[in-house]
Amino acid sequence: MTRRRALACVLLLVTAGCAGLGGTAADVTVENAQATEYRMTAYLIEEPVGAGNVTFRATNETGARTTVERLRFETDGPYYNASLSAEWNATERRLVVSPGQTRTATFDAWEPGTAVVYVFEAPDGRVVRTSFADCPRDSLSHTFVFSDGPENGYRSTCS
Repeated sequence: MTRRRALACVLLLVTAGCAGLGGTAADVTVENAQATEYRMTAYLIEEPVGAGNVTFRATNETGARTTVERLRFETDGPYYNASLSAEWNATERRLVVSPGQTRTATFDAWEPGTAVVYVFEAPDGRVVRTSFADCPRDSLSHTFVFSDGPENGYRSTCS
């Protein structure tokens, strides 16, 4: 086991142990087995919101800055350099996940039912994945996997 993997395992165990003590927390882990870097921005939105209501400011392929609904990232585009629209109050966590790296970000003040929106960008700023999540229970754990294998995708746990 490499030193980096061992450290990642220790961090995950410590984070899981803290969540198990009954405090409210939201953790997001990104596992990157691909050869490219990914930038993740997680937005903890401070007021009730549905998945279809979240809007972003992003640059389209002609270079114009426009308002985009989160779901349109998947169907329209490509879009670049996304940021949450100004009407949303949100706490942000940013991670840069290099090839072969696993990183975790934690929202210590997360409240059950509060939405978290994730935006992943390639090094050129192109939005490659978005996700919306909430959990009515005491803790939320999300893992995103960038891989060419069958484990590629997304896992979430509410506890």
